[in-house]
Amino acid sequence: MRAITLGLLLSLCLLPAHAAGPLESLLSRTVNTVGTLAGGTTEALDPLLIGATQLTPPYLDHVVIRLQGNNLVLAAGTAAFDASFQHNGRTRRFVVIRPEPVVTGAPVLMLFHGNAGTAENQANITEVADLVAAEGVWAVMPASVDGVWDDDPARPKGYDDVGFAAAVIDQLQANFPINAQRVYAAGLSNGSFMTLRLACELSGRIAGFGIVAGSLTGGLESACTPAARRPLMLVAGTRDLIVPYNGGRIGVRSVPQTFSFWLGRNGCNPAQTLSSALPDIASDGTTIALQANTSCGNGAEVRLYTVTGGGHAWPGGWQYLPVPLIGTTSQDMSATQEIWEFLQDSHL
Repeated sequence: MRAITLGLLLSLCLLPAHAAGPLESLLSRTVNTVGTLAGGTTEALDPLLIGATQLTPPYLDHVVIRLQGNNLVLAAGTAAFDASFQHNGRTRRFVVIRPEPVVTGAPVLMLFHGNAGTAENQANITEVADLVAAEGVWAVMPASVDGVWDDDPARPKGYDDVGFAAAVIDQLQANFPINAQRVYAAGLSNGSFMTLRLACELSGRIAGFGIVAGSLTGGLESACTPAARRPLMLVAGTRDLIVPYNGGRIGVRSVPQTFSFWLGRNGCNPAQTLSSALPDIASDGTTIALQANTSCGNGAEVRLYTVTGGGHAWPGGWQYLPVPLIGTTSQDMSATQEIWEFLQDSHL
């Protein structure tokens, strides 16, 4: 971040809603709140209720705004809003960071937050606003019910998050100028488990997937019958104590087993997997090795980025909790940029 230090941003992200004070005063001077988006208005659109759009002032590289009491970092050339609608008797919500001005026919990257996380926090950890500014993609962060995704068909939570994800895509397609043929999904931790479920059950609507700090559960493995083969990449740290690289927790497969599973699902020849090392550009005690297989059906490449020394983290993003709790966040690559470059040419 050029205009705001990482430490300040992290403190802002964790700031309680009741502790806004000077921050709200700052935002009232630097952030414009407008009532239009792509020629529409912020009034209730049946069935989607769209919040006011907040813009980044042209004289700032980054700014922190507030959505529903949560802090969200925007980059120059971006704007943000949140929206909500009824799904299966519940009010469900998602956050959008879009290019400013609006780009017609833009692709969408959906980002699913971790356990107890928020839509805004997922955007901050991944620094996706910078990607939006640079590439013109729309970033969409759905919000879970009570901070937990319904990620495993063997352990239903009582609400339908696969249906919710499909409904978000429907809302985006109906209300905004996005390209529904180029919708991608990625997630961190619990959000990556949810993304794996979407790869199994919503490949007819989503053109590719990025999995960070997550692995396959036995319940999902036995139920996974994708309608279409889509590119999928895994990013996993060898010192992840929450989702161990080598598995071992009840019902959770190892990362290599998950990689092998998707090679099979995508019709890849395992013997044609190629290995390489990424440049070790940061002195953070981590290195990254890539295994990639392009022999798959329908061009559905499968990749595994093994972050040796890396923790339960999003490489290139924020160290969102202390190292003793989640391990080291590698800075040898940007998972956000890598996911985008891997998926951007894929379409339904």
